[in-house]
Amino acid sequence: MTGETILVVEDEGLIALHLIELLEKAGYRVIDPAYSGEMALRTLEKSPKPDLILMDIGLAGSLDGVETAQQIRQRFSIPIIFVTAYTSERTLERMREVAPDGVIIKPFGYEDLLALVRKALDQRVV
Repeated sequence: MTGETILVVEDEGLIALHLIELLEKAGYRVIDPAYSGEMALRTLEKSPKPDLILMDIGLAGSLDGVETAQQIRQRFSIPIIFVTAYTSERTLERMREVAPDGVIIKPFGYEDLLALVRKALDQRVV
């Protein structure tokens, strides 16, 4: 059991549930998911802070995942991995500008996701 805490920001309930199940099976603690950028930011106002954030790009609410990640980066030092089906060059460029700790494209293999999560957690500055 690793015990590290992860926040999943995903507006599709089934995908969020899948991610949570996968992460919990791997030994991570998962905070109640956020369905919008605004909800994610409110969650981060509370403590304790997660060790990692999995961020979808297309979200409910007025902020997309990239805008939400930009706001998080300005205020917190939490690694962010983008989980997305969007692969347009413009979207990828916007993601790179935020300097995420990883990007994984849907659909993805569970092993690939868990390896990326582990890498991001191992590289964070504690």
